[in-house]
Amino acid sequence: MTKVYENGYSMKFKVLLLLVPIVCLSSCKSKVDYHFKDLDPTITYDDVYLIMGQSNASGVSQYSYLAQDYIDLYERYTQGNSKVLISYDTDDRIQKKFVPTKFGFGYTEEFFGPEIGIAEELSKLDKTSYIIKASFGGSCLQTQYVDKDGHKKILYNRFIDFIYGQLKTLKNRGKQPRLRGMFWMQGESDSTLNDPGNYKAAEKHFVDHLKTDLNDYIYEYFNFVDAYISNHTNVWLYPEVINECKQQLADENDHWYCIKTNGEDEEALNLYLKLEMYEGDDACHYDSKSMLLLGQTAGQYLLK
Repeated sequence: MTKVYENGYSMKFKVLLLLVPIVCLSSCKSKVDYHFKDLDPTITYDDVYLIMGQSNASGVSQYSYLAQDYIDLYERYTQGNSKVLISYDTDDRIQKKFVPTKFGFGYTEEFFGPEIGIAEELSKLDKTSYIIKASFGGSCLQTQYVDKDGHKKILYNRFIDFIYGQLKTLKNRGKQPRLRGMFWMQGESDSTLNDPGNYKAAEKHFVDHLKTDLNDYIYEYFNFVDAYISNHTNVWLYPEVINECKQQLADENDHWYCIKTNGEDEEALNLYLKLEMYEGDDACHYDSKSMLLLGQTAGQYLLK
């Protein structure tokens, strides 16, 4: 397991955050233009859902801690849920074949991310669903995906190429992929920037670019599901600023949802950082039960 230092970052994440401003200076702004197609009532579509973000999207929650309290779920996702197939590019762990969703598709084989909870919700449908996960620990929206002025960055281009290629693969296999929505679990790295308030503009450009670049596979609507970052740690400098940006976007845009995760009110989740081995074990990532709940809640919003 990657060592987590006292400020909460792994060494890998530290290096990544230091380097990205240097490699992302040559990006250019791209045109945003999307028009969602109408559904054809004669076609049976194959629903596809995306997961993107940084380390909590990749998954740094240890699934072995679910073995005692969630026996049936633990057994199902140790074997693999064949009703929900997944492919992923997660921290350079790449699986291009669509395989049954199971534990071990996180940052390392020890971990899982929101795909488990999302798959639990999708498996309630009377059909096979698909997940494409593209994530990287420590990645920053404004320096690696899309900035406040709408300029695309290196990680955005890499992941869009992967996602579009996977959708095309389904199409070539005789499927009719319909991109229903995406779960975005990110913002921690941006909270350490000098201008965290620019997150709102950057995220809006990011979603607009997604809808444009993946327009061929979107019908009627696209559910974008966001989530607060934790304010239960002193690692992130301005979590409240990031969360306010996220909430404003959800309030201002249709088919845009934001999951509160810090117990703000009666409807909010109260997710916990990893304290499963001993207090202070990991000040950046959610424990196994919290990650499972986060994924299930995201899945419910994706199905709206």
